[in-house]
Amino acid sequence: MTYLSVSNQPFNTIKKASMKKLITLTALLFSLTPFTPLLAQAPAGFTAGYIVTADGSRLEGFIKENFKGKASFVFQQTGGKKITYGGNAVNEVNVGGVAYISYANDFFKVVTAGSRASLLQKVSDATGKVIYNGNEAAGISSGTEGRINDLFIKTNGQSGLTLVSKDNLNTVAVNLFGDCASLMDSAKAGQLQFTELEMIISRYNSCK
Repeated sequence: MTYLSVSNQPFNTIKKASMKKLITLTALLFSLTPFTPLLAQAPAGFTAGYIVTADGSRLEGFIKENFKGKASFVFQQTGGKKITYGGNAVNEVNVGGVAYISYANDFFKVVTAGSRASLLQKVSDATGKVIYNGNEAAGISSGTEGRINDLFIKTNGQSGLTLVSKDNLNTVAVNLFGDCASLMDSAKAGQLQFTELEMIISRYNSCK
């Protein structure tokens, strides 16, 4: 099995690369493409899917994800070698039609995506994982805030992801949805409910 280095950036440019990744992330969330399963049979333990690498190349093949355990996955094209990828090496992973994006070495499931905001669920914890420059260790990932299964909101133009919970939903909405009067009124009154988060994101995406 071949292991792909997690980063192609020198250690002192990792932060700069992360900021560049934010721009790619925004564009990616607004242009997710549907997945058409491959006709070839998947190897044992693998699921048909595709990846979009850090340089924008889309590769179809088979995926065995290990997001929760190692913040990585194994990818194999038909007849090719098995390659292990970390979050810095890819922008998007689609496993059997379920889309995931990477940010700051972690993976996030795309719960819902829209033209103005997307809802993401954290599925890995890259904290403490080694970042590589070629075959040499270049640093240790600090990962992202929150725990596995926590939810995050990404808005168009936002420089990062915002952790959202039952306790801070209305505060987050006031900070992020200022261009939607109806949501702002509800958030200021403390009326938004965490159980309706997907609907809230949909309301924001369709807000006039």
